[in-house]
Amino acid sequence: MSSSAVRIVALICLTSLFAIAAGTTTEDEDPTRDECFWTGDRCISHCDGLKDGDYQSCRGCSVYATCTDGRIIDSRPCAYNDPPLQWDDYSKRCEYTSRTCKCYPDLVKVSDRVAMNQESKEMETIQEKLTWARIWKKH
Repeated sequence: MSSSAVRIVALICLTSLFAIAAGTTTEDEDPTRDECFWTGDRCISHCDGLKDGDYQSCRGCSVYATCTDGRIIDSRPCAYNDPPLQWDDYSKRCEYTSRTCKCYPDLVKVSDRVAMNQESKEMETIQEKLTWARIWKKH
């Protein structure tokens, strides 16, 4: 087994242990998990062209994504806290409040965001994420 495969397996095992320690074993059982289609301009859904490290997940504000060797490990939970901690992509860690993450739970709210940003440079990115959200929703 290559060293990168060992690292990925180790990260998956650690993520599972943290979820169990936090009292959750699956996304469906986690009462603090956000139900988001999109979390803002800084979220990622793949690691193409990104350096290894932690990034804002598109799946919720109380989770984050890790890129390692071009592969994504998504929905990694922030440590348990009441109220739930949120990923802040500027500080690259879970915080009490996030400056970068906002949960858009459905396509209507994402569409509202698109309408507000029609003249910004972010329009193409938002439309691309909206398209991916629609595709993801169908599956």
